[in-house]
Amino acid sequence: MIYATMCIGNYWIKKYQEEINKFGKENTLHILTDNPESFEYGISHMYDRDVFSYYEKINFILYLSKRYNQRVTYIDSDWIGSLNTNLKLDKANLYTYKVFDLTESSYEKILSPSEHELKNKLLLEIESDGIINSFIGEALISMPVHEKIDDMINDSEKLQKKIESNYNKNTKTRKELDKYKHGIGYSEGWGITALCIKYQIPIKEISWRKTTLI
Repeated sequence: MIYATMCIGNYWIKKYQEEINKFGKENTLHILTDNPESFEYGISHMYDRDVFSYYEKINFILYLSKRYNQRVTYIDSDWIGSLNTNLKLDKANLYTYKVFDLTESSYEKILSPSEHELKNKLLLEIESDGIINSFIGEALISMPVHEKIDDMINDSEKLQKKIESNYNKNTKTRKELDKYKHGIGYSEGWGITALCIKYQIPIKEISWRKTTLI
């Protein structure tokens, strides 16, 4: 298994550089960043888009899975210091910290009309039947090896266009998303959720935190 994270921009790099380097010294960690020189440990991959997109973490996971043919466990840089690296993971499931049940009334009420439309039509972008009734939390995604990884990468590109056009600073959908002042492609969990439905990848929640933080 290999690990992955994304750390882009001077603010985030300065804030989490030390924790990422510490994790990279002890584990096989791939880092998507716009400043590889900031990371002494780990394997840096250059982020060279002009705009920051949260969705690139999904592409990064798929790219690493194809290149290394291993399970890829992605963790957001602000969570990396808390990750338990002794998790017991099987070969079939995609693991995440939380699967949000969108059939619950609380989540139904939170989603804006445009998000309901996205939820109901997103699978059509990748020519898949089915209904999206859940949402995979994006801060932790542990993806298994899949024989159709090339098809998944192609489908992810289609999903990315749709999600980035729906989630950006010019198309705010609800007040809970006002914290996203910059960038595009947030709520990227829609993408990995749609891929799991089409390619029938089972999803499991996992308790991911260290028991004791040092």
